[in-house]
Amino acid sequence: MASTRRPDAPNRRLDPSDPAWKSVELVQRGRLILDVAEADLEAAVAALGPFHPTAWYFRTARDEARRSWDRLRAEYGRAALEAALAEPPAAVLRLGGDQPGQPALTLITIGGRTYRVEPIAGTEPAPVQWRLTRLPALADGPYYVCRLRDGSTQCDCAEWIYQIDGHEPGGHCKHLAALAELGWL
Repeated sequence: MASTRRPDAPNRRLDPSDPAWKSVELVQRGRLILDVAEADLEAAVAALGPFHPTAWYFRTARDEARRSWDRLRAEYGRAALEAALAEPPAAVLRLGGDQPGQPALTLITIGGRTYRVEPIAGTEPAPVQWRLTRLPALADGPYYVCRLRDGSTQCDCAEWIYQIDGHEPGGHCKHLAALAELGWL
């Protein structure tokens, strides 16, 4: 999959042909796959019960994703995996959207966690807005990220509200930083 990063985006320090970039992308893609497999299993168990054949299928898929993740950890080491997950998003996974009227599901890693990223309709005060939902879903989400008409950015996560807003003019939480790196804000 080709990178969706714009050539003028700030994270152009890593070239897609660079082995370091390939390692970061591989680790982030592995995390995306593991988190999607866990969310699929959780949904199947909730809808059909733990012993339904579909739940068993998703349990097997999740177990295979875990084994793959463990192989990555054995090959690269825990510190390298954590460093790769701390990098700005290098892997963007798009699912669906092939059929007319079917929206695509876009997933990225932010701070080592998988997020579903959805553009939402902007308003006059905030023309660019995004909804970020953790996978598997958390009770305190989703988060909303926006670029205001004056060019400033905001997020409704606790880090931005309690540590950045009013304290660090122009500061970014991890959500804002990730979308800015992708050139989406």
